[in-house]
Amino acid sequence: MNDYFNTFLNLDESIEQLLKDEHNTIEIKKFALSLKESVYPCLEELTQSAARLNKFVLVCSDKLYHAENVWLSKPKIAEAEKQEIWEQLGEISGHHYKIGILHIKCKNEAVTQANELWDQICDRLKTAWFIDTKRNIKKEVKWNKKEGFVKALRHEFNYFSYQVLNQVINKSLNPVYKEIAALNNEAIKSCISLFDNHTKTELNQKMNLKVNEIENKFQNLVSHIHSQSKGFKESTGSLLEALVNKNWGDIPREEVVEFQKNVASKIEKFITAIFDDRVKLATQALEQAIAFYNDFLERQERYQQETPEQREAEKAWIDQQRQQLQQVQDGIEAILNAS
Repeated sequence: MNDYFNTFLNLDESIEQLLKDEHNTIEIKKFALSLKESVYPCLEELTQSAARLNKFVLVCSDKLYHAENVWLSKPKIAEAEKQEIWEQLGEISGHHYKIGILHIKCKNEAVTQANELWDQICDRLKTAWFIDTKRNIKKEVKWNKKEGFVKALRHEFNYFSYQVLNQVINKSLNPVYKEIAALNNEAIKSCISLFDNHTKTELNQKMNLKVNEIENKFQNLVSHIHSQSKGFKESTGSLLEALVNKNWGDIPREEVVEFQKNVASKIEKFITAIFDDRVKLATQALEQAIAFYNDFLERQERYQQETPEQREAEKAWIDQQRQQLQQVQDGIEAILNAS
């Protein structure tokens, strides 16, 4: 490209000299002017091409810079303490196994406790509205007392949906969070710091993203569950509305019992969904850490097997490519400066 540019540049200079020489004929000067008009687009095209090419060459330079960074990181990774990494892998595997057990145990406990509290609320309502003064069971709430019953039912239902249920889930998920919080992030960051800058940035971003997601969903659990409770209330709210609006007059006791059972089924689905989501997030974080350490150990094994001759050959190749690229860049800069 530089040769072409210089050729056209020399041609342009030659035309200028010809035009300045008063001894040249009108005919040759006319052809020279015509040729100059044709040379200018050639110089312009080469200049624009040089500018575009410069962007691609800079990308190539970045790739070589990355290659050199990887080359420099190899000894640090090869010399890292392997025993400490194996100990970290063992701890993480232990947390992963324990979370799997806690998932089932804590979820079942939460479902059981929530349903027991829901049954207590319903039993309290049934005692207040379906037991007469002689301790006999009434078959229904009469229409003249329906408004009071509906008001009491709505109050208890809303209290359970937004308070009791949230507290049960928050308490039951706490052991799961303790397991994921025990993950030694500083040890992982220490290993990440041994990598080249590009890989280091990618790994830190990936790790921080997962850590922030965990903290957001576990430490801000109450606000998250409160938001999700709206979905629970909407799905169960239809059951409530069907109960209180089904009959113009009385509300039968058997329909209240059926409502109680249907809400209990919704409670289990709601708690299961929240536990599955949080546990999935926790296990993903642990599996990500395990995958990182396995990759680190695999790299370490390969790097430890590399010979000094291999390292010298790699460095020589990188330097050679840099020299060639530098020549291209020098030529591009010459074109851009000349234009």
